[in-house]
Amino acid sequence: MLFVFVANAQQTEYINGNYEGGTKNGKKNGHGHAIYYDGSMYDGIWANDMRNGVGRAIFKDGSSYYGDWRDDKRHGRGNYEFPNGDKYIGQFANDLMNGWGTYLYANGNKYVGEFVNGAITGTGTLHYAVGELYEGSFVNGRKNGKGAYYYKNGNIYEGYFVADKKEGFGKLTMPSGERYTGEFKDNARTGKGTYVWANGDKYEGEFFNGQMHGFGSFAWADGEKYSGTWTNNIRDGQGTLVTKDGEEKMLVFANGKKL
Repeated sequence: MLFVFVANAQQTEYINGNYEGGTKNGKKNGHGHAIYYDGSMYDGIWANDMRNGVGRAIFKDGSSYYGDWRDDKRHGRGNYEFPNGDKYIGQFANDLMNGWGTYLYANGNKYVGEFVNGAITGTGTLHYAVGELYEGSFVNGRKNGKGAYYYKNGNIYEGYFVADKKEGFGKLTMPSGERYTGEFKDNARTGKGTYVWANGDKYEGEFFNGQMHGFGSFAWADGEKYSGTWTNNIRDGQGTLVTKDGEEKMLVFANGKKL
């Protein structure tokens, strides 16, 4: 990173480092360059002994910033590079990422959206290096609230998230034509919902950990329909079968086998 030195300026030693540049009434003012004893440095505009205006800084942890300053704090628009290789380009307020910005992760992920008090909070879009995408609401860096997630296998989830997991009501569609609409918990289909297969079969009822579990009705594409209890995708207990001819039969199953 290049620093510009002020021509014909005197170098002054301060309590925490050395300064070369403009002064006014004994205080750093105008353009100047400071090297601090902790290894950090700043080159840019000063006012009343504080960084005010546009300037570049390298911090003792190896991170760097170029952009707007107000009263010694990053405030306005700027570029910040973290020690781990992450980068942020956007708005700052009182030394924190605040407003709209772009965060580039060292692993290739990219977030574009809102920040509050240094954290990803608000609405935005997160592009994953593996080819997946999320757009929606965030709270403190996690997916929270309503959003849509696009998987690299073509699946699309539209619904609600809590702490990065699918939670609440949502819809999952697959390239094969299958789709689920209903409740989720801890990333799995849990609660009441409807699953439709590409061949026209449909189940409406209760789910647990992604499987048909509890009471539900399964309608085959050929017209038959079974309503009863299920355990882990298998008919288990008492139910009613309505044939495609309209005949109704009471049946009892145990672990998928008709008794």
